[in-house]
Amino acid sequence: MMTYDEQLLTSAKQLDPDALRALHERFYEPVARYVQFKVGDTQTVEDLTGEVFVRVIEGLRRGRAWQDSPQGWIMGIARHVVADHYRQRERSQEVVLDERLASPAEHDPAQQLLRSERQRQLSQAIDHLTEDQRDVILLRFREGIDIKGVANAIDKSPSAVKSLQARALQALARMMQEETNDHER
Repeated sequence: MMTYDEQLLTSAKQLDPDALRALHERFYEPVARYVQFKVGDTQTVEDLTGEVFVRVIEGLRRGRAWQDSPQGWIMGIARHVVADHYRQRERSQEVVLDERLASPAEHDPAQQLLRSERQRQLSQAIDHLTEDQRDVILLRFREGIDIKGVANAIDKSPSAVKSLQARALQALARMMQEETNDHER
């Protein structure tokens, strides 16, 4: 039995305008959040997100599509578009996660400040991970993609994704603990 995403992509393969519109509506936000995390600049996010969907349509037109995970396939395209962007610009700087993308804040100013500081610390810690580890953390926990989908997106095996995730979480926990210990001194 096909999932909604699989049905949507199957319909989109026929280049049906309604199916393509539904595909865009279904995946625009996750792709834009991913690109936002990687590049930051609003105009660039819009441009690169548009490029992702151009490549999705080209892939559908050529008969190339997902193997195991439609979302993983599309996020893999997004990953390649961002990598191409940085290769073209010959830069590797990433921006800190925009606070507006985080969960809604509570109304208590002290809690907001504490949460904001922890988010800043986490963003800095994520910046110290390897590129593959950052992608795994972002795709797994920010976008909620399963292991198989992430493996498809980053061209790794599911076991490699699990290893990357475990090492990344250990590194993040260590860095966050060190940051907490530094602030307590």
